[in-house]
Amino acid sequence: MASKSDIAYRYAGAWLEAAAETDTLDTVRGEITAFEQLCRDSQPFVDFITDKVIPADVKQRMLGEIFEGKVQDITLNFLYLLASRRRARNLPEILDACHTILDEWDGIVNADVASAVALTDGQEEDLKTRLEAQTGKSVRMRTAVNPDLIGGFVVRVGDQVFDSSLATQLQQVRQALVRQ
Repeated sequence: MASKSDIAYRYAGAWLEAAAETDTLDTVRGEITAFEQLCRDSQPFVDFITDKVIPADVKQRMLGEIFEGKVQDITLNFLYLLASRRRARNLPEILDACHTILDEWDGIVNADVASAVALTDGQEEDLKTRLEAQTGKSVRMRTAVNPDLIGGFVVRVGDQVFDSSLATQLQQVRQALVRQ
């Protein structure tokens, strides 16, 4: 059985491919952002799309009433497809998957950086430059402070982790001493 993220990724890819084929990708990018905002700001909308009891034909009709003429036809047809296949409840995950796919297409990777103390602007820029050189892609960095690291930092890019934290180094020394 496919996981929720596999399903979201498949639907997102189909939507974006269709938008690219119809030369509406730039507009659909904006609609993705608008739908994310709608999901954040309107709990009734989220409740409606995630409700398993509302019949698919009712969801399709209501989505048409709400969005017809306000979004690209490719987007409206996509919403109808989600409703007919009872996947409208997956819209928030599909929107997340759209960003992942668009980032891939645009050559962008996300890097999460945790450091013991806040990085200076210069340190952030230097780290970003090094990560871009290593990955060969543009890097979008998110930083956070984690005092438990004691010193240094941990960088996660996709499924790769670069750990240069003092906490990890101390743990490795401790393990080496215990083995002796």
